[in-house]
Amino acid sequence: MNVRKIRWLVQTAFFLLVVYGVYKYAQFVYYGAVRPDFMDGFCPISGVYDIIMKIRSGVTDPFHPAAMAIMVAAIVTTFILGKGFCSFICPVGTIQDYITFVRNKLSFFKKIDNFGEKIKSWKFYNFIDYSLRSIKFILLAWILYIIFQIPAQMMAMMNQNINATADIELFKFWIELFKGNRPVVALILAIIVLLSVIIPRFWCKYLCPLGAFYGIFNLFSFTHLRRCPEKCNNCKLCSKCIVGLKPYKSVEFNNTECTMCLDCRSACNKNAVRLQILGREIPSLLYPALLVGTFMGVIFLFMYSGVWHSQLSKRDEAFLILKQGFNVKWAKELLMK
Repeated sequence: MNVRKIRWLVQTAFFLLVVYGVYKYAQFVYYGAVRPDFMDGFCPISGVYDIIMKIRSGVTDPFHPAAMAIMVAAIVTTFILGKGFCSFICPVGTIQDYITFVRNKLSFFKKIDNFGEKIKSWKFYNFIDYSLRSIKFILLAWILYIIFQIPAQMMAMMNQNINATADIELFKFWIELFKGNRPVVALILAIIVLLSVIIPRFWCKYLCPLGAFYGIFNLFSFTHLRRCPEKCNNCKLCSKCIVGLKPYKSVEFNNTECTMCLDCRSACNKNAVRLQILGREIPSLLYPALLVGTFMGVIFLFMYSGVWHSQLSKRDEAFLILKQGFNVKWAKELLMK
């Protein structure tokens, strides 16, 4: 089994975990079931906020500690093993890869791809592409700027007032979206999906601030891909990169964009693309195990240290759910006791 198939298996496993998490979260909101803490991973801005709050004020978020745990796990994994989180674990990346898989089966898109290759030969293409890739860094800078504008002594209070309901508000947002109550957002998402059909990993390449955040740590990662010029025959088989990079033009791939999907290494039949940790080559098949093991290992450390479960009581959860407009029977009955 090659590493590409393993990546698909890992992606699908984590995606199914997310689907299960959505089901369990709906059970929590509507029927009072146990809240799945790992769904805090869908509040990445809360995770970033919690890390900054912990560093600046020493306070640990009591409402969504799992958000911080997952964010730290992703950062540590990126620092050690590169941006593999984006290509192996992230459910948004997985959805985009599913879209790309389906569109590649349709002959119509071959004409679009041929047209796209002609555009890439345009002398201003690289300038436009790099300019558009900077959007996600601008979004990241804006988010960090807003967070750092909050005084350190105020962060815990702001967290209590705003962040406590972040997960419920996000769930409500998606419910309203599917009910058709947010037409502008639906239109924006439809455009992003359409562009993701035309341009593989459109969101990752141009808009994802989280990918930009991990990209900064990717620059200093222990793990990177390296092209050996003496073995490379410039066949360009490695050029079908999921984020549009051109490995045959680089030697060291320690940039902010590479997601460590290893497709370029799998495509190379000259063994000219090497996967290295601290300068030592490792087998491609070992990488997924190291990646998932490191990511889950950090999370287990947080769980073992008690930084995982929300400290909200069931009555608190019932109150917050009713406050967000979910008129559910179990919450009302609990608060009337």
